[in-house]
Amino acid sequence: MKNRIKKQDNRAWIYCRVAHPDDMALKFQQEQMAEYARKQDWEVVGMTAEQGSGLDFNRKGLKEVIEAVEAERVDIVLAKSVCRIGRDVYKTMECVEWMNQYGVKLITADNGEVNFKPANDTIGFMMTV
Repeated sequence: MKNRIKKQDNRAWIYCRVAHPDDMALKFQQEQMAEYARKQDWEVVGMTAEQGSGLDFNRKGLKEVIEAVEAERVDIVLAKSVCRIGRDVYKTMECVEWMNQYGVKLITADNGEVNFKPANDTIGFMMTV
């Protein structure tokens, strides 16, 4: 786990992705996410918009986000939905867990904070049933 002294908690990097060339959809996604960040009073420190398959995690734009996380320039990665990060559930879970190790949250406009760790209450309930 990365030890980090947080000076802020509102530095957001917006990540937008479309699977197929669609400049209008990509621009709309960017505008939506910028407005969402503004309403949350987050400081947008970067924005990535790319076209590429969600099954490919070797995307130039995703690498840009990873570099920002590693450089500790960001506290939040904001995306429209978790599937914008990726379509492979296990790789997406690994990516989110990796961000969490840097103290960075993935927040989606559709569902809020993404956390793949089960709640303790759920585990206890499932074990007692």
